[in-house]
Amino acid sequence: MFDDAAARGYLAGLAPVALGSVRWLIYDDTRQWVSVVDGAIAPLREACEHVVSASREGNVKASFDDAIREYLAEDADRTPQIVALSCAVLMKRLDDLDTVFVQVQSGVMATLVYAGHVVVRPVAA
Repeated sequence: MFDDAAARGYLAGLAPVALGSVRWLIYDDTRQWVSVVDGAIAPLREACEHVVSASREGNVKASFDDAIREYLAEDADRTPQIVALSCAVLMKRLDDLDTVFVQVQSGVMATLVYAGHVVVRPVAA
């Protein structure tokens, strides 16, 4: 289970996130793997729009959850792709890109990869 207190403790030693950026914590419960990525909002929004558009055109071969798992299983650093796919996971739930980015800009976000599903949510304050 994801532990918000542990996540806040992990993030406490990092510099504050830059203005106009978002901090994303990627957490794989199975492998206890944690990564933090900071990125500017504008390119992240473009990447998310691209992923969502590709899925509507049928260009995505797997579900967003499966794609996140595949990236995590690779040795290469794929955190930007995981973050963009995480936005797409939020889009499936919220169905509005503006609403997604209001949530994304509200604080640190987390992608939680469990055996059966992927959860994307803010890290509780």
